Amino acid sequence: MFKFFWGKGSHQSAERLKIQKELFQFQKTAQHGFPSKPTSLAWDPVLRLLCVATRTGAIKIFGAPGVEFYGQLPKDKIICSLHFVPGRGRVIAVCEDNSLQLWEISTDGSPSLKCIHTQSLEGKLKKISACCVESSGENLLIGTENGNIYVMDLLQLEMTDSVIYLDVVMQNVTEDFKVNPGAVECVIEQPNSPDHILIGYTRGLLVLWNRKTLCADQTFVASQQLESASWYPNGQKFVSAHNDGSYMTWVLEQGETEMLVKKEPNITSPYGPAGCKAITKIFWKDTDMEDCGIFAFGGGMPRASYGDRFTVSVVKGESSHVTYDFTSKVVDFCLINEAASSQAEALVVLAEEELIVIDLITPGWPSFSLPYLASLHCSAVTAQTVVTVTPELYAKIISNPQGITSSSKLSTRKWPINGGESVNEQTDLTSQRILLLTGHEDGSVRFWDASTASLCQISKFSTSSCFANDDLDCTLENDPDEIDEEEWPPFRKIGVFDPYSDDPRLAVKKLCLCPVTGTLTVAGTAGQVIVATLSDNQSEKEVPVTLVNIVSDRDNFVWKGHDKLIARKGVQLFKAGFQPTSILQLHPPAAVTALALNAEWSVLAVGTAHGLTLYDIFLKKEVVAKCTLNPNDVSGTGDQPMSRRKSFKKSLRESFRRLRKGRSQRPSAGPKGAPTSPFPKLEDNSVNNAGPSIAAEVRPVERQIEARNVVLDDGMGSMVRCLLLAKTFVISQSSNATATLWAGTNSGAIYVFTLNVHTGNRREVEPVYAQLAKEIQLKHRAPVVSINIIDASFSALGESFEYAGGKSVSESSPPHRVVISSEEQFKVFTLPNLRPYGKYKLTAYTGCKVRRVAVIPFTARSDSSYEENCLVCLSNQGDFHILSLPDLRRQMNAQAIRKEDIHATSTVVLTHQGEAFYMLSSSELQRVALSARNCLQLKCQVTGLKTNTDTTESSSHSVIRSSASKEEKLEVIGSELTDISVVSNTSNPNEDRENDKNNSNSETNNSTIVSVEPETSFGDMTVDSVKDHVILSLEECRITERTTETRIEELKTEISIVKSEEVSTISSAISIEKSHSIRQLSSVCSVQVDSRLDSQKDFQDHCASASNEKSDTLCTENISTVPLGDNSAAETKAAN
Repeated sequence: MFKFFWGKGSHQSAERLKIQKELFQFQKTAQHGFPSKPTSLAWDPVLRLLCVATRTGAIKIFGAPGVEFYGQLPKDKIICSLHFVPGRGRVIAVCEDNSLQLWEISTDGSPSLKCIHTQSLEGKLKKISACCVESSGENLLIGTENGNIYVMDLLQLEMTDSVIYLDVVMQNVTEDFKVNPGAVECVIEQPNSPDHILIGYTRGLLVLWNRKTLCADQTFVASQQLESASWYPNGQKFVSAHNDGSYMTWVLEQGETEMLVKKEPNITSPYGPAGCKAITKIFWKDTDMEDCGIFAFGGGMPRASYGDRFTVSVVKGESSHVTYDFTSKVVDFCLINEAASSQAEALVVLAEEELIVIDLITPGWPSFSLPYLASLHCSAVTAQTVVTVTPELYAKIISNPQGITSSSKLSTRKWPINGGESVNEQTDLTSQRILLLTGHEDGSVRFWDASTASLCQISKFSTSSCFANDDLDCTLENDPDEIDEEEWPPFRKIGVFDPYSDDPRLAVKKLCLCPVTGTLTVAGTAGQVIVATLSDNQSEKEVPVTLVNIVSDRDNFVWKGHDKLIARKGVQLFKAGFQPTSILQLHPPAAVTALALNAEWSVLAVGTAHGLTLYDIFLKKEVVAKCTLNPNDVSGTGDQPMSRRKSFKKSLRESFRRLRKGRSQRPSAGPKGAPTSPFPKLEDNSVNNAGPSIAAEVRPVERQIEARNVVLDDGMGSMVRCLLLAKTFVISQSSNATATLWAGTNSGAIYVFTLNVHTGNRREVEPVYAQLAKEIQLKHRAPVVSINIIDASFSALGESFEYAGGKSVSESSPPHRVVISSEEQFKVFTLPNLRPYGKYKLTAYTGCKVRRVAVIPFTARSDSSYEENCLVCLSNQGDFHILSLPDLRRQMNAQAIRKEDIHATSTVVLTHQGEAFYMLSSSELQRVALSARNCLQLKCQVTGLKTNTDTTESSSHSVIRSSASKEEKLEVIGSELTDISVVSNTSNPNEDRENDKNNSNSETNNSTIVSVEPETSFGDMTVDSVKDHVILSLEECRITERTTETRIEELKTEISIVKSEEVSTISSAISIEKSHSIRQLSSVCSVQVDSRLDSQKDFQDHCASASNEKSDTLCTENISTVPLGDNSAAETKAAN
């Protein structure tokens, strides 16, 4: 039993390690959203796959919904262009550093791409300017800036000796081009004739080259600089695009035996004759009109009037002509043919901020609804949360979609990019649905279904309609898809990306959604909070506004920020779906920093930088407001609090003093030496006898104090960081649970309010009452990041993401505990007495700080009946820490985010399923799993791949095996420790510290199952102050947390602890509490416990004799005594 209570840092059994592997597993699963900074697009017409590349070296291949493959180039190489090897599941990436990367789709079902070959062309004369993959997939033609064309064998993965030299091509052309025709602008294989290629040069020269005879069959001369070219599918004609905004159609001469030089035909300038911008790319495909086909080209706009537009034009005959106008720059585009015919089916446009696919078969050319690559950042994402809702609420939301493009404007045809197939395990979507809610800069909230690998939008709620503004009133009445027949060019607005915000005060800061009732609360930048509910019918009503002044008791306060938003007055029409029911406006109109909703009580708690308020949703009135501006009201008594704003010079000087002090106090003899002062000896014992060597190495430095910049979000001490509404025990004399509100601030202050919420019919008449019950001030004054209350089963109460079908608050069984998570440590207190139960110093032992905290249930992978509730923490270094409850043992550490990526760390959202979402970029969301059971596995495959040579196949498999062994290896750290570890004086703590640092910061291992605890959670408690406002007769008290470290030196001794009454003879010296805590001071007196004592009386006599001999010495050791039966707080002061 002694080991059970005090065995921190002891060896984890093999069975416990097995359980940890069943519960925890870190894995990056899927990516949602749009890739950041795209550079190129490629289409495989055989496998019907689409590939997208980015400037950061990311390669992503998409097929049917659920078919996704990811690849990442090393060192963030910039990819310039992509080229599929048709039908082989391979793609070639041309990088900016003049290298070629050959990637292959994994065949083991994993969504990964493997780089199987890298080729670099050395020298400036070999700078790649154009590439073309043969239709057979055997060779890659590489055009360079010096005009030569090289050939790479894609089967043998090597450069061949075959080179098409510029001098040979120029033998029979006119004198004008023999000087320098420029770089190779395009290399295109002639359809139905793979032995012929069309070579285009920058100055306007095009040559039809015969690869068999090694000569030019025909030459085409244009007067304008060439930008792009495209064959018609029959191979008898082609089109060339030029830099003056024109294009030309060339027809091959049949039956000519001698080389023919052909002059340019009639020039077509679709938006001329005024000066136009260049047509950067052009395609010419088949359509149902056999004579003319369909053209798609980018650019060509009149330079003076529309030179700033981002356009792609589609022309089909003389009757159909549309110029698609995008809100972001067009990066690349392509035309997709139908699988059964060569007719153009869709236009795929890759813009800088979104992907658009347009149906070219359905009349009117509507766009497709995207099953993936959704534009999350159509307006900048400013807030996000994840909620697990009931199936009934999910069905109600999708039955009343808002802000979604109507089905009449979308194509009803099947998604054209349908290559591959998903082999994911079917998840049970009838029991729960995972919704991702994103708040945006324009005041809108978008609802995304995140239950599967494909993220799709199901609804949208806009708060801008609730406020009056000149810009907001100017809504677009006409249909953006309609084309003005008199306007030329015939523009049509397309896409959802909108980089402009009508008013920055509309930006959403916090979100809450009830998983059962669907009550939605949206908090904004100007102190506005909108409460909305779901309705199946449209309604006309006026939205009431409640004004709450948080700083009403601060007469000298002056707000110098922005004004509040003006709510619209009068009756408004709201469509079916989410409809606002009330608006809460705070003064000062500062941004909301914390939000908590309890739909069962119909109350809402809101926190800002100036204080907090509780709002009655049902009666639409203020319940209580608390200003937190004056930090002196909650300052601790006794010693001066630790400074949070020390200069770097002072902090560095104190660090060196601690190091010198630790070295001077390092013992040279055994621990039995008599000290001259009790305090150095106590510190010495904590270093030498606390537990394993890992614990000993971190004891000298317990906390890192850094100078904080006031610009940071935690710079203002009055800011409310977290809020919690839960039913728990806070009144000492009462055995009934009470509705409570908990609030934590940046200065380490915690306010606890008791709420009186009526039920039944009385709730409709009588308001909610709130009373400040307790104030807690943390000694180290670190910002309070999170407050969690756990019951006897260690389940969280009042969590915003808690699934509605779980255990209700009324069913939770005592005892309750509160877990207070500051930026530097976690502390557990028992309720209602707020007695310290344990703590974990994260900053002291790892150097990182807490950013996100949640209590999450983890279910075993193979046994659904076994479950453990753990505390999950994200640090500012980007790693996840999983701690057991309530003893705060480390279970797993996982490095997820680069510590330099501050934006990703600040956007992490933890879910009830043991998953996490964070913004990989401004437009992309990364999904990771911490649970071994709830892990979204992407499994997909592509059938019908053409086989390559055995040599290439074996090399690719070897790369796959080596990569998998590096990425998926899970290291388990074990240590052969005895039940009670004894630290030797000859150990080298500096060496152990370096080893532990290397292990914790290693990036090669994504996750680490921890088997050794680096410290004892129950030891060395700091002093926190508590004010109890419920019991007015009691004064402010201080909870003294006791040191509970066991000093055992030479032999292992089994000690059985027997519950006994308080021994009156030693109550003045030794405090024994009912929690079985024993403090032995081996540095002062040697209290030897004989294991052969058979009765309680012998034990008492032995301790009494030892007490009589050393009573004078023990009085100097600063031991406080607290009566066992006293549940109220009693102030104890240490005598120095």
